[in-house]
Amino acid sequence: MYQLTADNTDALNVALRAQMVEFNAQHFDAQRVPLGYKFADEQGELVAGISGCVFGNWLMISWLWCSDSARGKGLADKLLTALEQAAIELGATTAQLDTLDFQAKPFYERRGYSVKYQLNNYPRSGTRYFMEKPL
Repeated sequence: MYQLTADNTDALNVALRAQMVEFNAQHFDAQRVPLGYKFADEQGELVAGISGCVFGNWLMISWLWCSDSARGKGLADKLLTALEQAAIELGATTAQLDTLDFQAKPFYERRGYSVKYQLNNYPRSGTRYFMEKPL
């Protein structure tokens, strides 16, 4: 007999993700290859970075972040270019990401990304954009 219990922990989230990744791997013919780049200051502190993975033909961009002090210096453009180039070398033909209405949608559009789907009223009054770009 199974027992239902509440579990709002990160540990449950991690365990469920691991189980889904294992299950899905049986049905995919591709592995996830992690990619990431960063900029650090003279003290070695992170000031900007990007991470994602290549999964089959897809570059899946997870995070792109620049500190307030690093914004407007072209670092995000350099990070995205480096990630896209590495993904192309690994066989990716399309890039995918999501961003929120107060984040970087215009930046991505200038880089050739277009909105494929959007969630309105996310999480209540904003918009979440799912964007793609051919590489």
